[in-house]
Amino acid sequence: MPFAGLEGKVALVTGAARGIGAATCLRLMQEGCKVVAVDVLREELVQSCAAMSGEVVVVVADVSREQDCDAMVTEAVLHFGALDLFVNNAGVIGPRLPITELPVEEFDRVHAVNIRGAFMALRAALRQMQAQGRGGAVVNVASVGGLAAQPLSAAYGSSKRAIIGLSGTAAHENGPHGIRVNAVCPGAVDTPMLAPAMNLAAVPEGAFKGSPLGRAANPSEVAAFIAYLLSDEASYQTGGVYPVDGGRTI
Repeated sequence: MPFAGLEGKVALVTGAARGIGAATCLRLMQEGCKVVAVDVLREELVQSCAAMSGEVVVVVADVSREQDCDAMVTEAVLHFGALDLFVNNAGVIGPRLPITELPVEEFDRVHAVNIRGAFMALRAALRQMQAQGRGGAVVNVASVGGLAAQPLSAAYGSSKRAIIGLSGTAAHENGPHGIRVNAVCPGAVDTPMLAPAMNLAAVPEGAFKGSPLGRAANPSEVAAFIAYLLSDEASYQTGGVYPVDGGRTI
């Protein structure tokens, strides 16, 4: 059965060309949403959305640019008349290096997308939702790397931990507006972004033995939980931080 309250809603998803973002666009369209799919990767975004059936608008934008964040929300309103749901998913991993060897420009590059970009995109979406005066729901995509420190992950881990803090503040500020804000923290997910870092296709047997489910997630499994949090069935859930990690964090 579909989740309650999603049909007919307008949803904006960043990082929509592949992985969790593409899977979320597909799931939300299956739930009856009108979707604005945003990514900086034009060709991949167009190809991904062309394979989906439903109402979808493709917007090429770079969330590290303030004007692009504002423009993608404007496009949503121009095409569909409103913005009800926002999935703040765009992100990069960056190099896996010790702090002592991590170039400042790489640290800045990761933070420009993962937290500065996430902030600007969230701000633009919240401004529109507040102006509409009919509530809304937001899911910010963090990571288990933001819950527990890991070596060789100074830029990525710190940016995702910041997403968790940003989500809590947004939930506090926007509850009175009827806007719910939650964060999801995926563990290992079989996506193109993660593949170079983990080479999941060549992971040896037993590599996930620390996780009760013993495997990486499919992007659709994360997308399903995101759809739930955006739906009316999660109407009393805001300010939450939810691992979607096969039990890894326990």
